[in-house]
Amino acid sequence: MKSPFLALIKKDLKGYFDQPTGYILIVVFVSMLAWSFFQSALLIGEASLRPLFTVDFAIDKPSLPWLLALFIPAATMRLLSEEQRDGTLETLLTQPIRGWIVLLAKFTSGLLFVSISIVATIGIPLSLTSAGDLDWGASISQYIGSIFLAGCLVSIGLFTSSLTRNQIVSFILGLTVSMALMIMGLEIVAITLPSTAANLLQLLSPITHFDNIGRGIIDFRDILYFLSLISTFLCGTFMVMRSRTLSHKTPQYRNLQLGVAGFIILSILIGWFGTSIKGRLDLTEDKIFTLSPATEEIVGQLDDLLTIDVYMSKDPPVQVSPVSRDINDFLDDVESSSDGMVKIARHFPEDDEKALKKADNAGIPPIQFNVRSQGELQIKTGYMGLALTYLDKREVVPFIQSVDGFEYRLASLVNKMLDDRSQKKIVAFLSGHQEMEISRELASFASVLNQQYQVITLAANEGIPIDLEDVDVLMITSPKSRIGETHRESIKNYITDGGKAFIAIEPVLVDFNQLAGIPNRDSSADFILSTFGISVESDLVFDLQSNETLAFGTGGAGNVYLPYPYWVKANVVDSKIGGEVSNVVMPWASTVGILDLPDSEYTVSPLISTTEFGSIDMNLRNLRPNSPTFSETTGDNFVLSDLGVALEHSNGSRMVITGDADWISETATRFNSNVLLGLNIIDWLAQEDNLASVRSKVVSERNLVFSSDRHRNIVQYSNIGGVPLVFIILGLARFMQRRSKGFRNRWSVGSNAKSESPQQNEVSD
Repeated sequence: MKSPFLALIKKDLKGYFDQPTGYILIVVFVSMLAWSFFQSALLIGEASLRPLFTVDFAIDKPSLPWLLALFIPAATMRLLSEEQRDGTLETLLTQPIRGWIVLLAKFTSGLLFVSISIVATIGIPLSLTSAGDLDWGASISQYIGSIFLAGCLVSIGLFTSSLTRNQIVSFILGLTVSMALMIMGLEIVAITLPSTAANLLQLLSPITHFDNIGRGIIDFRDILYFLSLISTFLCGTFMVMRSRTLSHKTPQYRNLQLGVAGFIILSILIGWFGTSIKGRLDLTEDKIFTLSPATEEIVGQLDDLLTIDVYMSKDPPVQVSPVSRDINDFLDDVESSSDGMVKIARHFPEDDEKALKKADNAGIPPIQFNVRSQGELQIKTGYMGLALTYLDKREVVPFIQSVDGFEYRLASLVNKMLDDRSQKKIVAFLSGHQEMEISRELASFASVLNQQYQVITLAANEGIPIDLEDVDVLMITSPKSRIGETHRESIKNYITDGGKAFIAIEPVLVDFNQLAGIPNRDSSADFILSTFGISVESDLVFDLQSNETLAFGTGGAGNVYLPYPYWVKANVVDSKIGGEVSNVVMPWASTVGILDLPDSEYTVSPLISTTEFGSIDMNLRNLRPNSPTFSETTGDNFVLSDLGVALEHSNGSRMVITGDADWISETATRFNSNVLLGLNIIDWLAQEDNLASVRSKVVSERNLVFSSDRHRNIVQYSNIGGVPLVFIILGLARFMQRRSKGFRNRWSVGSNAKSESPQQNEVSD
């Protein structure tokens, strides 16, 4: 026996697809959505679906939420109005079918039709993958949010359809209620109301909750809200439906009223109190909107209000529009996770004289951008900076250029404000023994390091002890002349007394022009060995599988790019220190060995290691990319080698020793992971461990790059016109099928009539 529930769903779906109206609605919906999306996406140049799902209202560029608010009332207006007009609803409700089954069938069929329309836009993300790296986790979340929003709007449309027999009236009522609920969640409405009323309206608006899911976050609170809103309107619809078959004076009707009212109140309470239930899933590939545990820990240390004044443009230039959006999303997450200890205040200097003055006083200037509009190059200014105020301390970020690294920047500033010390921690680079200098070989690394620490050069004079009293981290980078006994004793005492040191030893010096190695006999490897039991060997490591590609001159015009095994792409094996950095490029690195000293009180652990395809070159004579050493290397020669180790003592002393210094020099700092690991090592040594995982959190760039104008046009117009064309063809096919079926039925009836007529004549005779 067929289920009445499924039979009713099938009937209503046939009502959509047996008439041209259903196909017309889908075609118009998909075409308008695709056209609007590509207007924004091609301008921004980002492989993201955010323009498709944005909650910002714009008549000229309607997004999916606002088109749904228009589309769904049109799609649902007939579900119950038509049944009432034809007198079939009362008949249906008097059948041995429960009223709630009829209601759920109507809701499900309407939601299925709308969901088909939403899924019809899947061609947009699929086609974008040919021109950019789309975040599919965020895209899935956005489509899930769209289905939930559609469910809410379908329940509203079903409710308004139950109120009248006229489909047009039902459409107008549904559109009015849907738009009202969505508009009251807009910021332009909120700023005109008292804060309490504004917060309440935003909490009740589906736009507020859809925006969260649209970012790539499945929040349990948002899901509860949608389910609560759906159940509320379905209960209202059920009440209206049953009232048509029950006398309003009977006890059954009063019981129905009480039951429905109780269920509605329960749904509202669940949705309301559900806002205090935490639990969410960040589906974005880079976990963009998930605060690092370290950031949450730092924010959790606040014992007074932290105010973050954000100075931004209401209509930001194209160059900063995605940044502005994501920064706002992130700050909202910081505020919501702070238990009321962080307050975000947004200001628009271009539209507010007071805000402009505050921005000037805070040291946040307007930034000029070149904007091409209608073929003309225009100069436009924009703001995207912030100021942090905590107690009597103040920190400023004049301009936020990228989301990448913003969490670390914010976390480090808050961490600094929580620090009782007024001065930055000191990172001192030792000099006097032909070490790399911060003004030359280490300029880039020192410049980045200076943002968080006070970077100084510590000049050492032979025979005079080194003053390391105020040094938080000591840097010894590739000494090439011997460190005398006096200085060795100073360094040893500093470390054994709880000091922190980063020592980069280079036993082999390489001439890049000659590509040959020269032993560095005064590398101080002997001092490291004798004092701490760490052996840095006079060899060079190479890796035949994991290495960097470099440009080599051919002697003629141009360069040739070849894999260079001596520039090892090594693994970072200690995530406690390295954070989320997985590998670094180590040019001409030497092996670091750990000796098992029975009286050593240091805990030693590998930090940087080669892959299983690493090997060791002891000859150092030919370091060219086609060195015969590589062809002579077999599986028996492969060895897993450590290129860096970390040491820690119970008294608080910490050390990192690497068999290479070039990896943090100008030679290799173009590799972002190298800089990140170097900074994370300093953080660990300075016992700013909590910042390491934050710093190395990287947001992937997702640029939308088409191979040609033809490629762009194919992607754009296949979605604007191609997908709708498919539904037009399906509609025509369905029409021809039904027409053919109707013709066959008429022919069959006519044939039967003819065959029966002689018999009838014979009887009449």
